[in-house]
Amino acid sequence: MDDLRVSALAAEVIAAVKDGRVRDRDALQNLKLKLCKRYGLEDVPPNSSILAEVSPEDRELLTPFLLKKPTRTVSGVAVVAVMTSPHDCPHGRCAYCPGGVGNGSPQSYTGYEPAARRAGRNSFDPYLQVSDRIRQLSEIGHKTDKIDLIIMGGTFTSRDPEYQEEFVR
Repeated sequence: MDDLRVSALAAEVIAAVKDGRVRDRDALQNLKLKLCKRYGLEDVPPNSSILAEVSPEDRELLTPFLLKKPTRTVSGVAVVAVMTSPHDCPHGRCAYCPGGVGNGSPQSYTGYEPAARRAGRNSFDPYLQVSDRIRQLSEIGHKTDKIDLIIMGGTFTSRDPEYQEEFVR
């Protein structure tokens, strides 16, 4: 997408929300479609692109309109899942476990889950996984000041204590 056209569209959306012309998500979507035609954009910019243009002082006003999947943090806590590196189970392979070292994913995961894909992109580094997910949540408008961290990977408890401690550190 053309950054200048997206910035212009975002500025108009922000102004429409601030002056009350946009009062709900449906009105926001209709305005975005209308502006895409005006600016000759084939694709509708995601709300994260518009949110990136919002000034810090206007962010609180606009976030309710632009927040993607608001139920993710409705409790005030953002959930971040990190995945351990692939490792074989000490008892062998179960028929119902699709992953494993040969598949590049923890034993009990296919490798196609969002957390597994994020883990693979970040070489299963827990710090990078957490940073990546917090950045993603922030970009789509979620508050990230309180995090519930979930460690995924059924073989975690069978790993060496050194690996466990280093992963959590």
